[in-house]
Amino acid sequence: MQKLLCLTTMLGLLTVPAFATAAGDGARKSGEWEISATVKGQSTFTSKVCIDSASDDIAAAAGGSAVQSGCEESSTDTGAQGIAIRSVCKQGNSTVTATGTLSGDLETAYQGVIVKRYSPPLYGRTEVESTVEGRYLGNCP
Repeated sequence: MQKLLCLTTMLGLLTVPAFATAAGDGARKSGEWEISATVKGQSTFTSKVCIDSASDDIAAAAGGSAVQSGCEESSTDTGAQGIAIRSVCKQGNSTVTATGTLSGDLETAYQGVIVKRYSPPLYGRTEVESTVEGRYLGNCP
């Protein structure tokens, strides 16, 4: 069960959601990105993904859009402490609230911590904390 939760968390941190937002509003630069994510206490998962800034929403992606639906909230707010993200989505019968702060930028590289809270618990867990790093590699292959 822990491996399944880890896998669904990683997929959520790496994927692009099915709905669009305005470019520049929580959107990473278009192109290929290398994303590394580590669920607290577990190993690091790294993947390369091709991102389109016209449809990217980093807040919803952090919420785990690969296995979630019905996102009722997805927001980013750039402030003095970095890029604050928040999303509220459904995963099965659980509501997943993802929050975090990223430092860096969405043009070249960023890093931060994402906390996902599940209500009711998912696979017996109420909270998962992940460290994430993204690095722009260039144009998509």
